Amino acid sequence: MTQSPMSSLMNHVWEYPLFEALYGRRSRRFGLGFEITEGPFKYTSRQSPIPLSELEESLLVGAGVGLTGTPLWDTGRPRALGVGDGRTFGSTLGGRRTALFFTNDDGVYVINSTTTSATKVKEVETLDERGRIIAFYRQHRQKFRDGRLEIPRRIPPLFAHNFWASNRPGSTLFMPVCDVSESLIALTVQLVDREGGRFAGKQGGGMYVVDDRHGFRPAGTERWVNSGFLDREKVLPLSVLEREACYFVFNEPAIICQNIFLATEALGVGGWMHCGFLSLQVLEALGFRTVIPGVAPALPNPVGLDGVFEGCCPPYFPDMDSAVEAAVSRICPPPTDLLRQQGPTPYAMSDANYRANLLELSDEGIACTRAICKYIYDTYGRFPGTVDTMHLMWFMQVHHLDLDFYDRFFKAGVCGDRHATHMATWHS
Repeated sequence: MTQSPMSSLMNHVWEYPLFEALYGRRSRRFGLGFEITEGPFKYTSRQSPIPLSELEESLLVGAGVGLTGTPLWDTGRPRALGVGDGRTFGSTLGGRRTALFFTNDDGVYVINSTTTSATKVKEVETLDERGRIIAFYRQHRQKFRDGRLEIPRRIPPLFAHNFWASNRPGSTLFMPVCDVSESLIALTVQLVDREGGRFAGKQGGGMYVVDDRHGFRPAGTERWVNSGFLDREKVLPLSVLEREACYFVFNEPAIICQNIFLATEALGVGGWMHCGFLSLQVLEALGFRTVIPGVAPALPNPVGLDGVFEGCCPPYFPDMDSAVEAAVSRICPPPTDLLRQQGPTPYAMSDANYRANLLELSDEGIACTRAICKYIYDTYGRFPGTVDTMHLMWFMQVHHLDLDFYDRFFKAGVCGDRHATHMATWHS
């Protein structure tokens, strides 16, 4: 494909109205080469599957996890977060600990973009800069297996109603996986640090974490509550803390999938977002390491994919102290580290004025966080203690539609103009 047609298609997608996508979005599950063998829509496609093109796939990846520019960090209690890495999906604490895995007919991939940073406040401003989306896709797409990921077509992992459509030839299946371990560390240090914590600082003592599953005893926090660093009245049960860590990161894969879903409307392709599966076997099929905690009874805990996406816990760290140090240094670097950051700043004030107001985590806050995380790992034999380290909750599948199926079984209008003209526009 020459540059001119590619630019034309890029602009064709870019200019699609947002509210048309929102109100036109539908699950359209029947793709080229698909078959339904039962029920009222029994049908066999008369056409062969056609995989998504590189440009189609790159636009979907760009919609899901693309680089958008410099975050504003317009908050009254800022911290040293660096100056890049704005994305198309929202994130709490600047974490973005969700990796986008996907599979198609050619292989299994992950978008590995943790080292990417923005080059300016708004990354794409001109027509020519729209091509950065495909450059991002080519640069950060990491292939780690040939051929389509084999997900057993049985119960489990799939639910029976998805047997006929999920992960079929010609489709691209997106699988965002999120890491709760780093979210838990980041949330804990912000809640217990009475000095530098954005969530608790300058409001008296930090929150007092207790283990509600073991008689509400201190969860490694006794020293700090006795010293007054933590407020004995601000009780935070460990089960609530871990649920909150999930809330902080579970939004990421959902937003990623919704963004990709909306992009299918602009492209004129089909697909649907679903959670009709049990994740452990899918993660194992991807190659994720699972660990059975030493505290019985316990289920296998997926902790990471070696060398690709690793949790902040053993076996990827020798102990929780080193895991906490690594997580804190990435998420909450000291303000002096900004001196080594390269990239644009969105604010009009001088860097010196901005840095003068940055918060820095205290040594006591980090030490308390290490003690809590060590308590969790020692008590439950895993980290986090009551939820899995890695979570896969959503599939977002995209494929080319078989319009003959929709013409036969549905009233006019269930597919839009973009769907009707897609093959002529993109594959002629």
